[in-house]
Amino acid sequence: MRNLKLILILTSCFFIEVQGQNMGNNMIHGFVKQGFEPVYEEFTKNFENGKELGSALCVYYQGEKVIDLWGGFSDKKKKHEFKKNTMVLFFSATKGVASLCIAKLYSEGKIDYYKKVSAYWPEFAKNGKENITVSQLLSHQSGLCLWNGKLAIEQIADSNLLAEKLENTTPMWTPGHYSGYSAGLAGFYMSELVRRVDDKHRTLGQYFQEEFATPIGLEFYIGLPDTVSDTSVSYIKLINPFKRIMTLGKLPKALRKTVSRPNSLFMKSITLTKGYNVNERATWRIEEPSGNGIGTARSVAYLYSLLVNNSGEIGISKEAINELSNSAFIPKYGGTDKVMGIPLYYRNGFMKNGEGSSVYNNKSCFGFGGASGSMAFADPINKIGYCYVPNKMGYDFPDGREKNIQKVLYECVERLKE
Repeated sequence: MRNLKLILILTSCFFIEVQGQNMGNNMIHGFVKQGFEPVYEEFTKNFENGKELGSALCVYYQGEKVIDLWGGFSDKKKKHEFKKNTMVLFFSATKGVASLCIAKLYSEGKIDYYKKVSAYWPEFAKNGKENITVSQLLSHQSGLCLWNGKLAIEQIADSNLLAEKLENTTPMWTPGHYSGYSAGLAGFYMSELVRRVDDKHRTLGQYFQEEFATPIGLEFYIGLPDTVSDTSVSYIKLINPFKRIMTLGKLPKALRKTVSRPNSLFMKSITLTKGYNVNERATWRIEEPSGNGIGTARSVAYLYSLLVNNSGEIGISKEAINELSNSAFIPKYGGTDKVMGIPLYYRNGFMKNGEGSSVYNNKSCFGFGGASGSMAFADPINKIGYCYVPNKMGYDFPDGREKNIQKVLYECVERLKE
């Protein structure tokens, strides 16, 4: 009778365990709840067709974790399995997490998206920046995508030096006229804003740890502490330059021009820090909120889930969630991104859907994607917290691995609603 009760309890959970299923040389682990099996199949396909080295996927639906998958390898020689708690560099998907720090300060009335940046940071108001609003800065409409010269990676830790560098930067266009992706500087500007308005004058990385990560138990860092071992962090397989040339046809025509020209705004903007190497501890250690967040898909999916299910637990107001759920801000001269050359849309630190660019299922979603193919977002309509993070860069845009997973996920959600 006791065994029968145990069986009934286990089967009532309706979860399908997938641990130990061998996909060639890759092992897929985790679980999917009944009704989401096609997502597991799509996740597995990426390994079967050789598009993955290692990756993780986690989805919360209506406050419940319904998908938690990981698999493959965490090193380039394929000797070490990608484990349940393997952490990965998120690249620009970090920007979404960083923007939540500003959203919390907005919820507390310490910062207003529609006030000028100079109201909180007087020294910012020089070189044509005096009228830039917080919203324009966060929504990539400020023209602040480059600074003069470069800083060495060890100089980034000097907050005063970094602030002076940011203050002396000049917009590349009239703020508000265009959007233009600030790949490398957006996070630094956010961090200085946090430092200026936070009562304790913490950096953004410190603020995130103390206000989000520690209270709710997240494994995610913007500036990896030395207490976390190197072996906990996955190796990143970067794009092979020769293969990039051979696969340029997979990119939209305008983006193809952007990435193939060394002097384009985008290519310049991703080389602003000397010594930046995504596979070295020196890079992991610095606080670079634009792109070096390191953590697990599980933690970020849970964080986004809280935003749309119980945002009060992390101190973010319903007003803030409504603000982020609204449509993208459209600059004066349209939605074509001045830096990337393609339609891209933003709102207060997050990527949004817009005409010619649908990165999510619906326009209420907000989050951010990264160069590796990573994607993390919140869906207020369907109450979804989603995160996919791979350790191998893809060659298409948008990344087909993630796009197909997201498509199948929403097909499952629609079937469950019927």
